[in-house]
Amino acid sequence: MSISKMATGVALALLLAAAGLAHDPSKHKGRATKGEVVSVAGDRLELRTAAGLKAVTLNEKTKYERGDQIAAKADLKAGEQVTVFGTTLATGELVAREVLLEGARKAGSQKSGVRSQKGKS
Repeated sequence: MSISKMATGVALALLLAAAGLAHDPSKHKGRATKGEVVSVAGDRLELRTAAGLKAVTLNEKTKYERGDQIAAKADLKAGEQVTVFGTTLATGELVAREVLLEGARKAGSQKSGVRSQKGKS
C-alpha cells in the first residue's frame, strides 16, 4: 500500500470519527434535559423526564437537529425522544436553545421542507 493511500485512509477514518461525535449531547454547552415529548402546541413543549413533566418554551431562536441534519419544530411529535439545552427560569420552566431529536428519520416523514446538512448551504 502506498503512503498516499494510507494517509487518505487515516484522514477518512478521522473525519468519520469526528462526524459521529458531532452530535453527542455531551458536546453541547449546558446541562441536558432528556425526555419524551408529551405534547407540542404553539411555542410550548411538554416533556416527560425522569423527574416528571417539564414545560419547555420554544422560540424563534431555538435550533432543532436530528443527527447531522437540521430539523424543524414541525418534526417534534408526541412520543419522540429529545434532549433539550437551554435556560431554566426561576419558575422551573425551560427556555430551549437547542432541541436534539433522537433516532433516524422514518422514510417519508420529511414534512417540513427540504433538509440541508448543517454547515452546508
